[in-house]
This record gives sequence, C-alpha cells and structure tokens, in this order.
Amino acid sequence: MTTLRHAVPGVGDLVAAPDRLAEAGASFLRMAERFRPEEAADLEATWVVDVEGRGPTSIHVRDGRCLVSPGAVEAPAATLTTDAETWVELAEGHTDGIRAFLAGRLSVTGDLNLALRLETLFHPGPGGRRAIETRHTQVRGTTIESVVAGTGTPVLLLHGLGASKVSFLPTFDGLADEHEVHALDLPGFGKSDRPLPAGRRYTMAWMADQVHGYIVRNRLRQVHLVGNSMGGRIAIELALRHPDSVRSVVGLGAAVAFDEYQRLGHVLRLLQPHWAGVAPFPMRMAWVEGMVRDLFHDPSRVPAANLRAAAEEVVEMLGDRGYRLALLACARRLGCERATGRRGYWHRLRQLSVPTFWIFGRHDSLVHHRYAARVEDALPSARVELWEDVGHVPQFEVPDRTNEALHDWLDRIDDAR
Repeated sequence: MTTLRHAVPGVGDLVAAPDRLAEAGASFLRMAERFRPEEAADLEATWVVDVEGRGPTSIHVRDGRCLVSPGAVEAPAATLTTDAETWVELAEGHTDGIRAFLAGRLSVTGDLNLALRLETLFHPGPGGRRAIETRHTQVRGTTIESVVAGTGTPVLLLHGLGASKVSFLPTFDGLADEHEVHALDLPGFGKSDRPLPAGRRYTMAWMADQVHGYIVRNRLRQVHLVGNSMGGRIAIELALRHPDSVRSVVGLGAAVAFDEYQRLGHVLRLLQPHWAGVAPFPMRMAWVEGMVRDLFHDPSRVPAANLRAAAEEVVEMLGDRGYRLALLACARRLGCERATGRRGYWHRLRQLSVPTFWIFGRHDSLVHHRYAARVEDALPSARVELWEDVGHVPQFEVPDRTNEALHDWLDRIDDAR
C-alpha cells in the first residue's frame, strides 16, 4: 500500500492514514461542482481513478455532464493509479496531474492524451496552481488540438515524428508558470485531425503553414517555438516562411536534411511508399518499448511506468490508419528533403533571420551529433550546444536542465526586445 502514511510514536512501522482515504472519497463527490461543461463539448469518455487502499472510481463524461460512480468499468479511456495523498493534492489543486505523472506519483495506462484532458475538464481546486485548457483550433479545414496554460510571452511546443503533445509534458510543466505555453498535436498525430496525405500535405512547409494558421487563429504574436526532432524542423520552416510571427526557435535534437538519406531521396520523391500505411502493421509491445528506450542515453532517468505508458500510446495509435499514413508520409518527406543547392536545406538555413538555440545529444540515435557543427557553420550567430550525456529527447531525459536552459534563453531574448 502506498497511501499517505504517518509515524506512530513508539512504533517502528508505518500505518495508513484513514483520514486521507476519507478525503480522497469526498473529493470525488465535489468533482461535479467543479465540472466545466464547455470544455466537454462532443466528448464521451470514461476514466478510472484507482486510489490505492480505497479502490477504483469511474468518472464518466458524456452529453456535457459528469457522473462519478464507484468501481471500474471495462475498457476505460485511461486508468490513473495513485495514492490517497497525491489524489487529494490533485483535487485541491496543490499539484497537477502532469507534475504527479512526471514525479512517478501517478501512473497511467490507456490513452495518455485523454488522461491529460481529464484535468482540463474541471476548474482548479481552491489551492489551484494554474488552469489547464484544451483548445480545438480550425486551420484550413483541419482541427488542431492543444493544451494551454500560463500567461506571458507565448511559447509553442512542437513534438517529433510519431509522438504527440504528451512528449512535451516536462517542458509544458516547467514553462507554464512564466509563459503562455501551447503544446500542440501536429496534424496527423495525437488528437488532431488526420487528413489523407494528398498533394503537399505533410511536407514540412505544409506543417509549418498549419502551425502558423494556429498562431493566427489564436491571435498570438511573436511566439517562441520549441521543437523536438521533426517539430524542430517544422519550427525552422515556419521561421523561414513567416519570420514576423516568430520571436525565436529552439531545436531539441531538431531534424535537418540528413546526409545519410540523400541517395534515397530521388527514389522517395518518385515513389509514394507511405500508402503502405493503409494496411495495418501490428507491433509487439516489447519492440515498441525497446524503440522508446533507444531514444534515451540513460532510460533509467525516466520512471519505468512512464516509458511503458509511452509505448502503449504508440501501439494504440498504430491501430489507426490515419496515424499510420501521417507517420509514413512525414517520414518520407523528411527522408527526401534536398540538402544542397539553392533550394536545399543548408542554403536556406543561412537565410534564417530569427535567433535560434540548438541542443544536440552526443548519444542521439536519430539525429547524429555531427550536425551541431553543420548548424554552427550555416548559422554563426546561433547558440549551439552539444550535451554529452543525453539522447534524442532531452526534455524528458534531463527535464530540469532543459527547462533551465529554456528559461535562460527565453528571458534573454525577451529582455533584448
């Protein structure tokens, strides 16, 4: 049992605190009072919250209403497991689900994006740190889902290939106390729409224009862009195409025009192998979990339950044909990008006019650290750092260091204006 415990004088063992279990039970009864029906439009889902020492409770949301019932239902959208102390802190607003998840105090199975959305359906408790909002923004017929929190200079977080906004939870949590942070699901991924990969869709230019449309529709001005992997490539493209909308760009293991794929580029441009995604390709959980672990230099830095949850999300998404098509279409577009020539990536990068900060990992298995030198050559004014002990996702592997570097960069850029 991992519920709240207290020491009894003269007793060496620890005993459970039943008052916390009672408080946890009462918190469920108060949830309906804090429900935000406007945030639940067209949403129909059930979550199970399993408070250790108390048992499961189901939270049902449908038709703009919230119903809480004892026990667990079959096949919920997500199951959240935690101890009584953590749940009471969540209910009272002294912490939030993101922070509890990252600290290993809250484990999630099922749909991570819907687990994240649960918190946005309720007004913060009496001691609430901040409100987290889910937004659905229409951009040229495509709905982009995002979570938003905080006030101040806007910062957009753009995830990598095959991922979702959940991959930026540590950054979202770390920046939202001082900035207005938007974590997006890029088109094709997470809970955003998945249009078929026809025409120029899923090119980096199209993706950049979609994000720019999000900026315009939400009336944001001069945003900071923080992108991981493919998200970093999209951020650079957006800054090249719409520099007046961008205050700065930060790339975390940002994708570039890869030298190693240039020989395949003409084949990928001629063929359209992404349509193979129409057919399902089931993946074993062990394989996917291994691929997730390979993104880190030291996977032990991340709670094992969180790695498992990320792998479960990928396996679940691979069952969606639209996701498979988007995944393969984006991979094809990245693989066939031209590196040289007047229209090539490295020539265009030299024309970038906004400040940029690049972080590469020495042990990145997807974006080789040698590209740090290529970026320094193309952009002598850029800030480029090579972190010796990280892999492809520094925001998850070393979140405190990443957030500290981001705060330093954002403050420096904002103070210079």
